[in-house]
Amino acid sequence: MSETSSTMQSAAGTRLNRKGRETRQRLLDIAIVCLAEGSGEPLSANRIAREAGVSWGTLKHQFGDIDGLWAAVLVELTDRSGANSPEIWPQVSGSIRDRVREMVDAMWTILDTPEGRAVETLRAGLPTGRDERLEVFPLTTAAMAGYEDAWLRAFEYFLADLTLDSGKVHRVRAMIPMAVRGINNERRLSSPAELTDARHCLVDAVASYLR
Repeated sequence: MSETSSTMQSAAGTRLNRKGRETRQRLLDIAIVCLAEGSGEPLSANRIAREAGVSWGTLKHQFGDIDGLWAAVLVELTDRSGANSPEIWPQVSGSIRDRVREMVDAMWTILDTPEGRAVETLRAGLPTGRDERLEVFPLTTAAMAGYEDAWLRAFEYFLADLTLDSGKVHRVRAMIPMAVRGINNERRLSSPAELTDARHCLVDAVASYLR
């Protein structure tokens, strides 16, 4: 979790005791599972509260509203991914292609985990217009930007010790998540060999562009 037990607070600004922290974590865990399952049932705060066996008032006390809940879920998922903890990132070496492949493979793997599927469900459920997103889900929009930024910084880390055109690195770091998500959308429709070929082509093209 992103907050220590001594600083974790409710949406109302009160410090959470042990039971409150456990309830908060249970709500986050259940929300992530429900998002990852993507069963088609409308995902609401009431459903999350019902699945957790608590009242709407308890969820409201913890997160304020659905925007606060989704924002907290994204903060939790960012922490779980390790993308916000550079101290645990692996040492990197090898060619440009090797490093791009590692990053593409990492994103590909995460997209097929419950945590990755939860993020994609949230992304798909937000309003498509930026102004509407900011108006209706300001906290979630900011937390999603933080999640994305953590991965972008991780990508830069993988290339940091190489002498590369900074403009190309900036453009590539924005493009890779979009490209990997596009290939990921074909998981159910394309063969494993085709998906592998597509990822290899992406890696080769990016590495060639960066050289």
